[in-house]
Amino acid sequence: MVLLSLISFLVFSLGFSQEVNVYAIVKGAVKKVYVKEGQRVKKDQPLVEINPDLYLAEKERLTAQLEAQRLKLEKTERDFKRYEELYNRGLLSKSEYEDWKNRYERERATYLSLEAELKGVEKLIEYCQIRAPTSGVVKKVFVREQSFINGTLSPHLLLILSED
Repeated sequence: MVLLSLISFLVFSLGFSQEVNVYAIVKGAVKKVYVKEGQRVKKDQPLVEINPDLYLAEKERLTAQLEAQRLKLEKTERDFKRYEELYNRGLLSKSEYEDWKNRYERERATYLSLEAELKGVEKLIEYCQIRAPTSGVVKKVFVREQSFINGTLSPHLLLILSED
């Protein structure tokens, strides 16, 4: 899955030498590194921002496809209801009715698939903002601004945090 493809690593030192590795599961250029080694951070504080442009473009593409599919589905549904009425009145063969029913179900499945894909891309856009999973001290930073991360192949270690 795309989420697991980009792993960015941040090492976060936690108090009693418990460390938390911070990964990115998206791909893109590092837009901003908000922390430095030795810096104290609070839970949910922004650590690293990955440029979301790749995912924003994909979101636009999927949004357009979803709208086109919605229109196609609405037309197919109207047609199917007309053919269903004809079938119920005995004016259409069962075979033709089933063909229209299958068309409608295919279009609906395509719509639902595109909708799920769009939700996944929206989640990836959220994942471009890497936040501290806990409070602690930044032990090691493995990325710098403008470096490229490809978490689509495997998670990318961004930093390590030491818990308080």
